[in-house]
Amino acid sequence: EVIHANTFPHFTKSVIIEYDEEVAWTHLKISIRDCRALRSIIGGQRRRSRDDGEEEQQRIARKPFFGLGGIHNNNTDDHDDNSNYCSDSDPIMGEVDVEVGELLKSDNGKEQKFELSTGGTLFVFITESIQGTDRGVLDCQIRGLDVKNIESGLLGLGAVDPYFVISKKENDTKKGTTCYYDVYRSEHVHDIINPFWKPFQIDLERLCNNDVHKQLKITVWDQQDRGEDRWLGEKDTTVAEMMRHVAKRGNADRESALRVEARSEKGDKIDLRALLVILKADVISANRKMMANEGSVVICSGRFDTVGVMIENDESSR
Repeated sequence: EVIHANTFPHFTKSVIIEYDEEVAWTHLKISIRDCRALRSIIGGQRRRSRDDGEEEQQRIARKPFFGLGGIHNNNTDDHDDNSNYCSDSDPIMGEVDVEVGELLKSDNGKEQKFELSTGGTLFVFITESIQGTDRGVLDCQIRGLDVKNIESGLLGLGAVDPYFVISKKENDTKKGTTCYYDVYRSEHVHDIINPFWKPFQIDLERLCNNDVHKQLKITVWDQQDRGEDRWLGEKDTTVAEMMRHVAKRGNADRESALRVEARSEKGDKIDLRALLVILKADVISANRKMMANEGSVVICSGRFDTVGVMIENDESSR
């Protein structure tokens, strides 16, 4: 998975691996690399002014991607075309060695922090892959309506470049905390308030632990060329709710759409930031497309789900 121009990436790529409790030893090497192949392409698309310093240009050029055990874990779910540019020759930004059994038995909870030898921090989340009763692949497409531009530019002519992220809720009983881990990120669509995002497919195990009633969150963001992307709003939902709200009156069905909202700090005001029209949300048989491109990733019983890999700079807090 490649995330462009971001030194604080939240990777959505998850990897399902085989783990044998009797052997109790499964070693993973996780590598963060700087994807160089896109530099000339991105550079041609984005003309930076002469006032930009070298440090700023280098920051924009960084494109970290996540690799596991020498396997290219590219986003084969067709929403990250940049992953095709990954190469073993790309420089390593940092590596960590993870022993699955030790992490699962640790008193520190499901998420652990690893210091990178080259600077920065990697957070790795590993948990047992819960086997629910709902099996298959979610075949989905979402359209946005009336995406609000909350920070217009000069003379009110600012643009919004929206994308959405789906996260699933996880409870860490050891830490007594609840977190959301990103499991899918759409492409961003440039300068539009009514975007059509690409269709996508994701298996239910990665998305919702095979439970269509498991709580998810859809967050809408405004992509920024520089600095952090702008949060617009979010909607708590489930796969079951998405299936119930599939549009019945065309691709502008506001009545069936999910409401993306932002609450004030006091919680007394709610601002509608966007409507999400669910154009399709079907659970299809796992045999029709189930991970045909996964290559070396093992899909079998007794699996564990590795998600939510994050990297942060030494100077910054998480």
